[in-house]
Amino acid sequence: MANDRPVVHHLRTCAIAGLMALGTGNAFGSSFALIEQSVSGMGTAYAKGSSGLDDASTVFFNPAGMARLHGSNLSGGMHIVNSNTDVKGNAEYREDLPLVGGAPVDGKEKDDLDLTAVIPNGYLSYQYSDKLWFGLGVNVPFGLETEYSKNWVGRYHAIKSELLTININPSLAFRFNDNVSVGFGVSALYADGELTNAADVGLASLPTGNALNWFPGAVGTNTYDSRVKMTADDWGYGFNAGLLLEPTQNTRIGLHYRSEIDLTLEGHAKVSGPVLNSKQKAKLDLTLPDSVSLSGYHSLNPEWAFMADVTWTQWSDVDTLDIKLQDGSRSVAEWDYDDSFRYSLGTEYTPNRKWTFRTGVALDETPIPSDSKRSPRVPGNDRTWLALGFTYRYTPNLSFDFGYAHLFVDDPKLKDVSDNYDPSAGQTSGAHRLSGKYDSKVDMLSAQVNWKFR
Repeated sequence: MANDRPVVHHLRTCAIAGLMALGTGNAFGSSFALIEQSVSGMGTAYAKGSSGLDDASTVFFNPAGMARLHGSNLSGGMHIVNSNTDVKGNAEYREDLPLVGGAPVDGKEKDDLDLTAVIPNGYLSYQYSDKLWFGLGVNVPFGLETEYSKNWVGRYHAIKSELLTININPSLAFRFNDNVSVGFGVSALYADGELTNAADVGLASLPTGNALNWFPGAVGTNTYDSRVKMTADDWGYGFNAGLLLEPTQNTRIGLHYRSEIDLTLEGHAKVSGPVLNSKQKAKLDLTLPDSVSLSGYHSLNPEWAFMADVTWTQWSDVDTLDIKLQDGSRSVAEWDYDDSFRYSLGTEYTPNRKWTFRTGVALDETPIPSDSKRSPRVPGNDRTWLALGFTYRYTPNLSFDFGYAHLFVDDPKLKDVSDNYDPSAGQTSGAHRLSGKYDSKVDMLSAQVNWKFR
């Protein structure tokens, strides 16, 4: 089966390449990073950002903000994300392939990726003294679950993509004086994923010119398709640091940096089907990008406050994903991501001690440079946020946050997107070209409880 080798290696490693090509549901803006880490923050579309949230969820956005919290504080929240995405696509074989060049790939042209997902988070802050605070955050900073039909035209690029991450983030804050506080934290992030796509077995002997004789009618159909399934996991480590300036009682400026995290995802790619069956180890080195957030907050009076945030993410760290298999073969995906920005503006209205109402807007840029670089595993584009929320203080020590956001997603497009290729393999590597258009909308409903217990 020497002629099968390039196809088998290519399709197995395609699965691994897609593992980190992930985002939450179909709400892809800043690729696979999740900003949904606080419900009180979501009400302003995260415009308050690093300028200091009023509960323990500030641990994620700027640990220096703990210096504003008295006693011990516990916050636990949950975001329910409902995304509705329809896709219409078509696929064909690369023009220069013998026998099948330019031929269409048979399959379902219309599909949907509707999904309801839950994003949890929890935080704790503890005031040790007038100068020192300790904190802990547990959250999901990256993640995805998407699934196309098994017979859709893009099945050789992607079928199922599922990723779970858990980030454990202990931190501390130190207050120098009434005007300056700093914070620092470390992160231990665990990633575990499953990824599937189809293997085009009909191409196995195409370099010799007899694929159509081997498997009559199989090229471009799912008659002899095998299924590729990959599972992999790893731990990665990083840090975050923040500065909080309070020049007046009514004004705050926050600056926060979150470092990159290096992962070496190791697992197995398994091919199973009517013709090809195999399994081998695989590895992908990936750097999750670092980010910087600059936020400002100003209270006009006891009732009204305004805030703004700009966050930069160094997505250019994600350039080429190069996957290595146990037998020495490779699979390469060229993404060429750009750095991206997120801009948000928000306001708060506090009519009395019981209630605070919030609203905000944001523009979340995609790092995807062009339609030809957009992966069907992460069909992201620019998003515009419209958010609402409120806090109800049941007692001085117990409060509840609720939030809602609607995301308007610029319709993502795919234009002649190639599946992965092996530089050392034959001409069947990277044989498929996928084009299409998505229609997406996203709604998020969130709730959080805050308890001060000392």
